[in-house]
Amino acid sequence: MLPPEEKREVIRVKAAERGLILTGEHWHLIEISFDYYRQHQTICTLRNLIKLSGLEKKRIYKLFPGNPIGEISQITGLPMPKEC
Repeated sequence: MLPPEEKREVIRVKAAERGLILTGEHWHLIEISFDYYRQHQTICTLRNLIKLSGLEKKRIYKLFPGNPIGEISQITGLPMPKEC
């Protein structure tokens, strides 16, 4: 489930500040991250994100360069995992 519209606008702005223009694939990964957080009270690992999204690791890195989980945490406000 995607975050509420007002939260999505904040995410869009934060992403743009970091040089990201969010596409459907970005939102798919963000949605997975929010759903995972709601269920487990922690952000998912890259391994889980790959598994749950069906996207290849290379594609996820292309969408969120550098540290995909860290980038998702930064723009969504979800807690940064210990590994980042």
